[in-house]
Amino acid sequence: MTRVIVLSDPHLSPTHGFFWPNWQLACDAASRIEAACTIVNGDLCIDGPDSDAEMEFAARALAALPGTVLPLPGNHDIGDEPPGQDPNQIVDEARLARWDNAIGADRWRFQLDGWTLLGVNAQLFGSRLAREAEQNDWLDAMLTGSKGDRVALVLHKPLFVESPDEALPSPASLCPAPRGELIQRLCKADIRLIVSGHLHAHRDRSIDGLRHLWVPSLAFSGSHGLDGDVRCGFAVLDFDGDHVGVEIIRPEGLVSHDLAAIKQHGRYRFLREMPPSPPRLAA
Repeated sequence: MTRVIVLSDPHLSPTHGFFWPNWQLACDAASRIEAACTIVNGDLCIDGPDSDAEMEFAARALAALPGTVLPLPGNHDIGDEPPGQDPNQIVDEARLARWDNAIGADRWRFQLDGWTLLGVNAQLFGSRLAREAEQNDWLDAMLTGSKGDRVALVLHKPLFVESPDEALPSPASLCPAPRGELIQRLCKADIRLIVSGHLHAHRDRSIDGLRHLWVPSLAFSGSHGLDGDVRCGFAVLDFDGDHVGVEIIRPEGLVSHDLAAIKQHGRYRFLREMPPSPPRLAA
């Protein structure tokens, strides 16, 4: 049995520290778990698409995690693929470069006994950027090279919310056209598991024979009206042959914040617009 920790959606910021205590609690709890790696599955930042300081702050936070750390970007790190939930923060080359310079690679492969874990940049699917084609070529090669292994795909956004046949674009998931292309790619390998964050809820379902695991946020509760447990926490995955066990860890003191209350019930649309409230950092 091999353990993998998945932290998701911490939403860290040097100027808006609403969720910093949750991050500290999660990091302390994760450091006590013997794991092969720790995945940080997107939305490390609040305003990463437009802030060098936020991306650098996130990089320092990642550096405090023990062992092998495998980060992936989310929409609050590098912007959304079009049409996006915020037209002012659509992924582009400059935003990708900010991630590259502060964090490093936006895709990775990690091999366990009998499993290949592939992490990809969800924000590229449908972006029409040059890196989307590069990632697709890389993913094709990784899937081809995984023969004999079970495969788990990790990305910030889920492929869909309820059904792979969803026809309308939604900021909640991949858009229909790139989703369909990705599903066709995945058929080349023994794909067993899709791990995503983004929706700030925990849900574990098998759809059309493929398991889709949503991991909870470390920042605030989901408010999309979707099925699932919206309490904050992080996931520990136990890989044991064909079986993948999932445990959701909620350290004592972890707060499932109400985002609407933090934004004063409509006074502010985005957290980045709020007055500064820096985190309390250790000296």
